[in-house]
Amino acid sequence: MKPIISFIKSLCFCNYRGICENLLFASSHNTYVETISSSADTIHSTLDEWNISALQKEYERLCVHEIRKLHLGLCDIIIDITEEDFYGKTQGVWIVPWTKEKGVEGHFKFLVCSIKCGDRKFPIAVRMIRVGSIISQEVGAVLDACKTAGIHIRTVLMDRGFYAAEVLQELQNQDVEYIVFAKKSESFSNMLDSAEKSVTIEHEMVFSKHKTKYKIQTDIALVKNVLEYDWVFATNTQLAGKDIVKKYRIRWNIETDFRVQDEARIKTKSVKPNVRLFYFIIPLLIFFVWSATQKFKVSFKKFIITLSKTEIIKKKIFFE
Repeated sequence: MKPIISFIKSLCFCNYRGICENLLFASSHNTYVETISSSADTIHSTLDEWNISALQKEYERLCVHEIRKLHLGLCDIIIDITEEDFYGKTQGVWIVPWTKEKGVEGHFKFLVCSIKCGDRKFPIAVRMIRVGSIISQEVGAVLDACKTAGIHIRTVLMDRGFYAAEVLQELQNQDVEYIVFAKKSESFSNMLDSAEKSVTIEHEMVFSKHKTKYKIQTDIALVKNVLEYDWVFATNTQLAGKDIVKKYRIRWNIETDFRVQDEARIKTKSVKPNVRLFYFIIPLLIFFVWSATQKFKVSFKKFIITLSKTEIIKKKIFFE
């Protein structure tokens, strides 16, 4: 598997092996490319020829190709959104305004779709989220990528940030089973208070689109006192009570995985969204390869450091 170097090469970098070495070195040291080489200007100028959509499609094309080789079969899908803090003056639609807490003026936001197969996780698709993004459409697009890769989707797991009628409708249109952690509300709190035990109820949701109102039906699983907590999920599965919590817990490691990927983060001061996306994708690819080949042999950090110190790329034995 050679997804990292293939991705760099596909973007038409002239010295793609040298660029790859510099990126891996910067990644292993959590630093700026500018700090360790003079290639940053070349990288950024080449990326000017690639818009957000094109970069996303190229990453997805490469990952779909690699996933098909693995013949993973039936898998769970985890979709989540992660953020990168931005401290400067917010500008444009790609920096989502924030509260200014701790000096953070905004966020670059990324929706990541990962395939969960046993103890391995493969980030197959990424979407950069801008102000006004239609999340349901992005969810549909990344699920299409999973199906193109030959994945048979067991269950889609999502946190409460995705609890919206439009998203649930998209999941139903995709004909997949889902478990979505519901947002806190007074209505759900009252339901939990009145329920003597865990129960699943039918629930109707309404949303507007193009000045037309739509209704969708979903089940709401009210789960009492599991892991010392009361839970509310939107779902179309047959799971209930502690079983649905056990299933949902599969996605709990996603925050840990994002922190692990941060160990390979390449820093940049650029406000260009295509540059930010590119530097976000590189750690995803490193994580993808580590998960596929070395996860049970070495830690992620050691894997990155090993890559940056060896002649693997030049010897053409990159991730055998």
